[in-house]
Amino acid sequence: MVVNNVAQNNIARQIFIGGCSRSGTTLLGAMLGTHSRSICSPESHFKIELLRPLRGKTDEIALTAVANRMIKHWRFTLWDVSLDTALIDQEADGNSYADLLNWLISQYAANEKKSEADIWVDHTPENVSYADSLISLFPDAKFIHIVRDGRAVAASAIPLDWGPNTIIKAARWWLRMVSFGLAAETLLPSNQIFRIRYEDLITNTDACLQEICHFLEIEYEPEMVQATGFRPPLYTTSQHKSVGQYPNRRSLDRWKTTLSAREIELFEHQTRNFLTYLGYPMKYALTAKGPSFRELQFSKVKELFVGEILNKFKWLIRSYPLWLKRDFYAFARLSDSNN
Repeated sequence: MVVNNVAQNNIARQIFIGGCSRSGTTLLGAMLGTHSRSICSPESHFKIELLRPLRGKTDEIALTAVANRMIKHWRFTLWDVSLDTALIDQEADGNSYADLLNWLISQYAANEKKSEADIWVDHTPENVSYADSLISLFPDAKFIHIVRDGRAVAASAIPLDWGPNTIIKAARWWLRMVSFGLAAETLLPSNQIFRIRYEDLITNTDACLQEICHFLEIEYEPEMVQATGFRPPLYTTSQHKSVGQYPNRRSLDRWKTTLSAREIELFEHQTRNFLTYLGYPMKYALTAKGPSFRELQFSKVKELFVGEILNKFKWLIRSYPLWLKRDFYAFARLSDSNN
């Protein structure tokens, strides 16, 4: 879709939601994006990738040059919005990288018929991994770290064509990503980062959203529970089926039947007491037995076959319109190193 030229750039605040993938970042983004003052954008992994070449020199940049690199990034093309970068020098509020991102979101908001929005809601899971970098760009930004029972995260992630494919790798993956969020909580003051549990968002939605709005210093709007404030890109629609629906409590305990008893035991062994730190009771605790030599080897073989062959094939089929993007395969390699 092509954005109509909009000179006004209203974006003045940023809300960064982050946490382990499959923990409800998109659902919460859709809820906050329903607010009359907010616009929830698709995941913006490219913002950090484009930040790296600037080597910390973000206050004065060549806006048009960086914007032109941005619109060629395959992750940005998923947004389904075309930008006229020739207008950025007149429409952006300054010459910094932060000004560029605010301008981008104002254009996206216009495309979504929310030109009046002044708050950017970004639900990219890795936001908690780069809290310090994002705060350097947006000193007044606020972060929401959302956590979910790691066993439920594993049950949700393993069937997908990306991420971990076995319970052993899923445990380590969840542990690593939640650790980033907890580290961000130690870095930022309490008025800039807020932790919520996915389970609380689902079981006590109104109260949880009211608490979040109080932290964000915005008025609570009852319509937010409907989670209609985000349009998932076609690329991820199948993975975001809960967006636009009232929270379903039945999904909370699905992992108890999806995972085998042995998978639950292995997850708890690999994560030690981490679940209890976050308020999730453990079934096995110290009685959990670790993986046998055979289980470890099977996990490695499955990760190799399913992760590197079968799922890569499925992922490429799902992503075939993007094959001509040069950075598409570079991102695939980066994703492998992050899992």
